[in-house]
Amino acid sequence: MTHPSAPTRRVLAALTALSLTVAGLVAAGPATAAPNHGTLVTQVPSTASPDIQDGTVDAIYDAGTKIIAVGDFTRVQNRNSDVDISRNYVLAFDKATGTVDTAFAPTVDNEVYAVVAGPTAGTVFIAGKFNTVNGVTRRKVALLNVATGALVTSFAGPAFNGLVNDVALVGGRLLVGGIFTTAGNTNPRGGLASLNAATGAVDGYLTTALTEHHNYDGVSGANSGVGASKLAVSPDGTQLVVVGNFKKADGVLHDQIVKFDLGATTATVADWNTSRYTPRCAWWAFDTYVRDVAYAPDGSYFVVVTTGAPNGGTLCDAAARWEANATGADLQPTWVDYSGGDTFLAVAISEQAVYVGGHFRWLNNSYGGDTAQAGAVGRPSVAALDPRTGLPLSWNPGRHPRGVGVSELLVTPTGLWVGSDTSWIGNFQYRRERIAFFPLAGGAAPHPTTTATLPGNVYRAGVPAPTNVLYRVNAGGPALAATDSGPDWAEDSGGNPSPFHNAGSSTAGFAPVGGVDATVPAGTPAALYSDERYDSGSAPEMSWQFPVPAGTEVQVRLYLANRYDGTAAAGSRVFDVSLDGTVVLDDLDLSGTVGHNVGTMRSFTVVSDGSVDVDFGHVVENPLIDGIEIVKTGPPPTGTGDEVQVRAYDGTTTVGATSPVANPDGTAWSTARGGFWVGGTFFYGMTGSLWRRSFDGATFGAPTKVDPYHDAYWDTVETDSGPAGQTYVGVASNFTAEIPNVTAMFFSAGRLYYTLSGQGGLYWRWFTPDSGTVGAEKFTVAGVGGLADAGGLFLAGTTLYKVNRSTGELSATDWAGGAPTGAFTVRSGPALDGTDWRAKAVFVGP
Repeated sequence: MTHPSAPTRRVLAALTALSLTVAGLVAAGPATAAPNHGTLVTQVPSTASPDIQDGTVDAIYDAGTKIIAVGDFTRVQNRNSDVDISRNYVLAFDKATGTVDTAFAPTVDNEVYAVVAGPTAGTVFIAGKFNTVNGVTRRKVALLNVATGALVTSFAGPAFNGLVNDVALVGGRLLVGGIFTTAGNTNPRGGLASLNAATGAVDGYLTTALTEHHNYDGVSGANSGVGASKLAVSPDGTQLVVVGNFKKADGVLHDQIVKFDLGATTATVADWNTSRYTPRCAWWAFDTYVRDVAYAPDGSYFVVVTTGAPNGGTLCDAAARWEANATGADLQPTWVDYSGGDTFLAVAISEQAVYVGGHFRWLNNSYGGDTAQAGAVGRPSVAALDPRTGLPLSWNPGRHPRGVGVSELLVTPTGLWVGSDTSWIGNFQYRRERIAFFPLAGGAAPHPTTTATLPGNVYRAGVPAPTNVLYRVNAGGPALAATDSGPDWAEDSGGNPSPFHNAGSSTAGFAPVGGVDATVPAGTPAALYSDERYDSGSAPEMSWQFPVPAGTEVQVRLYLANRYDGTAAAGSRVFDVSLDGTVVLDDLDLSGTVGHNVGTMRSFTVVSDGSVDVDFGHVVENPLIDGIEIVKTGPPPTGTGDEVQVRAYDGTTTVGATSPVANPDGTAWSTARGGFWVGGTFFYGMTGSLWRRSFDGATFGAPTKVDPYHDAYWDTVETDSGPAGQTYVGVASNFTAEIPNVTAMFFSAGRLYYTLSGQGGLYWRWFTPDSGTVGAEKFTVAGVGGLADAGGLFLAGTTLYKVNRSTGELSATDWAGGAPTGAFTVRSGPALDGTDWRAKAVFVGP
């Protein structure tokens, strides 16, 4: 088992060695060669690795034709052999065959925690707890010949008085982190130092002192050594991130993490800080809970992983992405993936994935506490995260038993090395004792995240069932979903009044209506009578105007109810209603004719002159209206509401003709709840679930329910943790319960944005189209309202488009920073250009 003060894996952050200048040092090397992964690694481990018989692999180094592993092990066997080979704390084996190297067998007297490239080809640094190598004193750091394991005697580092947990080669310097207070002389050191990579001489490049325990306060909490546990250097050699057990760097608060700028002559603390690692998670068990850190190949971000037990609002038992070039005093992570109570130990990053390892059972388990909760996805001990969202990708080889966990991850140009303390990959499937290699060859590419844009095609799935209804307005109230397969009732609230009436009137809300009379059509929502618009003044009188093409015969339906108890008596509220200048309701007394608290409807047929005008006049008290519906007379057109249509659109004024898209399997698109197209796949809500199917602009593939929360291989495997019978099965995201109320959704930059029926806000969750995992946590876009009428949303570049589900209008606003930045303005619609944009799912596609 790894020593408590030791790192559990080596950070892959060191730069490729440089030739030394005549003066002996250079500030930083050229950018490290990126692994250049175009896919994920395969899920089946290679057989080209030996079987390490005991202990833990803490670090792995790719030395070209051979692999060097270090840790606290003592014995190894070649694959398919039962002959023990003694290898204390360090071993090498042939990368192509996995055969243990007989020439490389250095004698080290104690554990080795780190291994990185040396300053010249054919050399390698090791660091850890040891004091001698091959019988020669080398206190915690040594340079070896890769071919023979012999000491490179030209390098003689200082006598560190404590553990060296990690090292990183940056140009001609070796940066050193650990639990030490001196480095070969009396000058105090606080867990950090820098050495001449050729000679081992201490220099003054990295002198920042790390001080104070994170958790231990002198009275309570676990107590371990203060200093650095892991170092990560950016690929270009200009940044360094240090994590470990400390609270301060040179006296300034930098709790468990500090970032440095690596200059030509000195390393200085960067303008980068966060308070997110300040909480005392599991203070009785760990003095520090940060476990590893690694940079992305392009240097744009780094990821930190932790242990610490589930603690709400903290970054314990989590992986978190941080932007490398951010500056400030209280920075926040871009994303966080929580295990829900299990330890992360290791992280390594390729162009396609953030690989994480540890003791975890699930990921995306924000609400878990040693159990799977909403959103949890089973990932036993090792996983690949979407770099943009932090959500687990489909890759899921797993490790069971998990043991302490995956302690080392190393991304190389040819694949991923995994170090651990156990013997199996999969559920006792592939015997790979303590070290395994997943080749890049044969791996699958993550699902593309490309989206379509405008000018282009806009698709509408589930176009409105043919109807003669031209307008429906819930006067004085929120938008109401239709209950008769017709269009929804448009909002006319105080905060978002209908554009079809003049100013000066007011709104009121009431409890559910007592009843309705026989004049009210079947299918009319009773909630229509739970609010009203009334006119308390007569200058001007309340007036409504609805654009309707001239010559069109329509039926105007007025929905009315006296709900105010103060006018419950007959004669206490009387008013007139005129239609296109003609009085159609003279001295209307609702309480006197139909009774108080009873909904009724009055209808009138007119031929439009281009606008249908409804005017109200005072007689006694205040005129009111609960709802207005305008219906074209005559038989409705044919159709089912399950049709899919496409039209070209330039994003501004030019709208193409509508064309049908085949629906050969008869999908009930009229029941869809929003949708979006990304990377060749159409995702949509339906029947209380999220679905996916391929779509190329002409043909839909077969539908598949999106369910990353279940895996046939792992769902029945018991975790051997938690209560008896607990397995790796996950739990659907609580987004699933929201799907029946979704009115629109779209995808952008790893986020699934959506609106909900009866709510004006814009919400989002992280989403990865590869596995279909939806983020456990729901976020609200700050300052956004007025979207209760949304019946479709799609994004094209820097413009967000909204379909009004009541009127069919298409509006647009600017989009920046993950949010709309202004008011919506109408660009197209039935009254503007005769185009109706309504559908159950509206999306931009191929």
